[in-house]
Amino acid sequence: MTLYLKKYRIEPARLRNWDYRARGWYFVTICTQNRARIFGEVVDGQVQLSPLGRIANLDLQNLHSHYSNVQADAYVVMPNQVHALIMIDGDHCFTPSPSSLISTEATSSEFSSPRSRSLSAIVRSYKAGVTQRSRESGLTQTIWQPRFHDHILRGDGTIAAVRDYIRNNPADWAQDLGTRQRERVEPCKTVS
Repeated sequence: MTLYLKKYRIEPARLRNWDYRARGWYFVTICTQNRARIFGEVVDGQVQLSPLGRIANLDLQNLHSHYSNVQADAYVVMPNQVHALIMIDGDHCFTPSPSSLISTEATSSEFSSPRSRSLSAIVRSYKAGVTQRSRESGLTQTIWQPRFHDHILRGDGTIAAVRDYIRNNPADWAQDLGTRQRERVEPCKTVS
């Protein structure tokens, strides 16, 4: 953490010198505020979406209609988070033609808004759309925690593994939930 305007702030989690508008596969996790289980529940390994969960799911299905070069390849709306495999198509920094290279140099302050058509802008628009539709439906609770987690995926094997993870996430929910609850209850054991 660093000090900025006399306040501590968390450093950016994005990979430096990578243009997040670049063609690629991105594994994104977006969490709800305080990890609240507002999108539904998992019953017998299947997600039963709440009205808000159905809004979040529908907006992921329609992501391609907002961006001509973006698709949600695989995704799942879980009770307290959304996992999505986002594919951005088009030229990227490894494209052979020099005229189509995307600059990887930072052109703006890291405190500015996300660059247009970047992964951050896509996630921000998705979160805003879900929030807006939830307000129109009469739901007034805070939905999202700030920020999101991402991984840049390279290689078919990694992409396939993430697809499997997303597909199996609901079935693994009870096991993951039990592990997280035990971690909160049981103190850390030190090895001497």
